[in-house]
Amino acid sequence: MLYYMIRFFIILIILLPFYLLFRKPWKRNSKKEVKREYALCVFVLFTLGLLVLALEGEYQNPSLMVQSARERLRSGYAVNLVPFYSIRGFFRHFQVSVFMVNIVGNIVMFIPWGFGLPLLWKKRRSVFSAVLFSAMLPLFIESTQLFIRRSVDVDDLILNFAGGMIGAACCFLFRKKVPCIDTLAR
Repeated sequence: MLYYMIRFFIILIILLPFYLLFRKPWKRNSKKEVKREYALCVFVLFTLGLLVLALEGEYQNPSLMVQSARERLRSGYAVNLVPFYSIRGFFRHFQVSVFMVNIVGNIVMFIPWGFGLPLLWKKRRSVFSAVLFSAMLPLFIESTQLFIRRSVDVDDLILNFAGGMIGAACCFLFRKKVPCIDTLAR
């Protein structure tokens, strides 16, 4: 897990100067806008870092990628569409490092996604929106991984969705305890 965390922070460090040069958060008119801009910076960098890690794979001619995806679906190679099959396996053959990456990691890496959306955008504060967006990003990632020869697992989708929902619930609770945080939303 440490390996993934180090890679993630390296990606963030590489992306940070580009974000800062593009958005120039220090040039905002009010302290409120500056705070929101820095919160947005953290959210955007996190999301980009997550996408870079999750979408590493073999990219090639699009028609070959589609052909490869069809073949993988036909053969079932590195594709699990049976809910909770992998999760049960991780519990049955328990190893701390594998469990931390595959179960805990898949949940934890989506908590900021679920937390940041309702924190930064008022339109994302409904339960429907939390459910929708907590499902959309993991579904996009798992679908894309089929084409880039990465493992595709419905259990990753379930765990990522759970992480997004945990993040949204934490945001809703946090906003009740610290109402001044609502100034970050637009």
